[in-house]
Amino acid sequence: MQYKITNLESDQRFDRFLRKFFKTYPSVKLGEIYAMIRKWIIKVNWKKTKDNYRLAEWDIVEIPDEILNELNQTKEGKLANFPLEKIKDMIIYEDENYIFFNKPAWVAMHEWNKHMDDLTMNQFLEKYVKETWIQTSHTFKPAFCFRLDKDTSGVLIAGKNYEALRHLNELIRKHIPEKHYLAITKWEVKNKHIIQPLEKIFDKKFWKAKVVVSEDGQHAESIVKKLKVKQDEYLWKISLAQIQLLTGRMHQIRVHLAHNKWPIIWDLMYWDPVINRLAKKHYQITRQLLHSWKYKFDYKWKKYDITAPIPEDFNRIIGF
Repeated sequence: MQYKITNLESDQRFDRFLRKFFKTYPSVKLGEIYAMIRKWIIKVNWKKTKDNYRLAEWDIVEIPDEILNELNQTKEGKLANFPLEKIKDMIIYEDENYIFFNKPAWVAMHEWNKHMDDLTMNQFLEKYVKETWIQTSHTFKPAFCFRLDKDTSGVLIAGKNYEALRHLNELIRKHIPEKHYLAITKWEVKNKHIIQPLEKIFDKKFWKAKVVVSEDGQHAESIVKKLKVKQDEYLWKISLAQIQLLTGRMHQIRVHLAHNKWPIIWDLMYWDPVINRLAKKHYQITRQLLHSWKYKFDYKWKKYDITAPIPEDFNRIIGF
């Protein structure tokens, strides 16, 4: 690939230009960019060039096609080949303000180190927007209003315009939307209004942030309702619980349930390892059984009351 430098791109360092260029390829590390400069893999005007060279208008930056082809096969290539119809199948409801997705389990919200080459919900949203409707604003990019854990399925909402996105974000900040989740847990849950503060800490075992119940933490409030109890042949007694979030702390449902001795099945951080192994062996469960089920809020004259279908793995293990 030969890239001609424009007047707007001129008078910047060669390495700065490449850092901006490769920003759309998160898998390319900073050290790899400098290695390609040092080893003469990327050239300017067909000559070896130092990283501090200031680009001039009409300069030609030459990036080998095989490098771009390899990158496109990991991220952009996968997205281009992903059927648009499969993204449409994820959509529960859409109007002029919001898109309500039924997020599949195992799909992350955005790229991260361990799954840099996996497709994400942000990429699905970007592809859907690009291929199905024309944006009325060149400065606004549709975005999700909140996040779900990679393994959590269910209702996920994207704002299609700035006003709608800002409105729901403000409602979420004030804990106004009515949010209900489903979880399958070990033992029999009790109907309980849980008020237990949560604190984020760094866990050296998992080498990432986790959450604990702590008097020094932030206020966190959940309402747990027992929907079904099953005496299972392999998992002993398990429950289907409905949880209403009155606040929205990180890992709130997972920690509140685990702290009350009802860990979510296949939760690998707040876990019961024995029941997790049995769930995998007998029911092929390989993700935490947590589902964003119902979401309610108002916008202007409209009342939104969206429900995501029950996932197949929930029905397989306990039914509904």
